[in-house]
Amino acid sequence: MHRRLATIALTALIALTALIALAACKPGGVGDADRLCARAAAMYDQCESRDGMTAQQWELVIDRWRGLCRAVITGETRQLLPDAEAIWREMTDDVRAGLREQAVCAANAASCPQYAACDGGDQGPARRASSHGQTRGTSSSIMLGR
Repeated sequence: MHRRLATIALTALIALTALIALAACKPGGVGDADRLCARAAAMYDQCESRDGMTAQQWELVIDRWRGLCRAVITGETRQLLPDAEAIWREMTDDVRAGLREQAVCAANAASCPQYAACDGGDQGPARRASSHGQTRGTSSSIMLGR
């Protein structure tokens, strides 16, 4: 009888510990903004010119694009490297809104022609932002710091 009560108590303790552990864990994984920006960065990587950059330089450009994408989607900037943070501080709200539109469009693109349409020539979101007095136009020039 005592042995059975001890077994029940031990089982209850293990179950309670498991429930507490589950309750203490916050949901992990990748958020929607991370997924969107990963897709947008993948299209950027696939479709933009590397202009003779080394592999390391190109990876920094892609990382800058992902970071600025997350910043325009979520408003969070603590993940930005110093050079991307400087670019962020220079952006007006119009440029940020244009980059957000462009990121969403790029994430939904399935091909380089669809990706190129996100820039839309004189009608694309980043160009519309640049028509409001901004010097930075395309996502490519923003990511390269031009």
